[in-house]
Amino acid sequence: MKRQLVGNLRRFAVTACAAILTIGSMQTAFAENNVGIGDINGDSAALANSNVFVLSSTGAGLALVKTAWMTGDGSPIGSGSTVPQGTNVDFMIYVSNQSSVAINDVSIQDVLDVLFTYDGGTNSIRVLNVNLAGTGSCAAVACTPAEEAAIYAAVSAVAANTNAAGDDTSSFDGGTDTVDVGNGNEATNASLTADADRVLAVVFTVQVQ
Repeated sequence: MKRQLVGNLRRFAVTACAAILTIGSMQTAFAENNVGIGDINGDSAALANSNVFVLSSTGAGLALVKTAWMTGDGSPIGSGSTVPQGTNVDFMIYVSNQSSVAINDVSIQDVLDVLFTYDGGTNSIRVLNVNLAGTGSCAAVACTPAEEAAIYAAVSAVAANTNAAGDDTSSFDGGTDTVDVGNGNEATNASLTADADRVLAVVFTVQVQ
């Protein structure tokens, strides 16, 4: 019974990750991995790195953060939380641009590990430059939990992209299990800008395997 229970749960950590990008030179910054924690049916190798995501830009320093949320009720999933296998989870990747200058040509790439399967076909990726009430971007370098909840709610409310070539800013490649936002890694995507004093955020849904 105990072995079966462990086999049907997944425990993973969602960590805040920073990427510094320099004006005037193309620099790719690799965010820290989300790391699976635990043991599935005695196979510790089954919980390797869960997600690797990349932020590329020719702009100023940007902070890259990734969080997880329950798809059903929108509640945040804290680091080290355990969720049942088959659960739908929303991942949100965001950058808070606190400067008064827009950052052009931003590209975000998230490569899913086997622990997560992209859910929603090609039409579940939502992208938005969020204008937080009273502040625009987050009030400090690190967004508060309340600000993150407001960002997640705003992005979740917009229409999902249609993955039409040259029309949307995002796409999903089922062959490589990769979410691409912006045209830095996927040429058919439209270019993406992190607006001045706004929070650029991406939300998409995965299923825990």
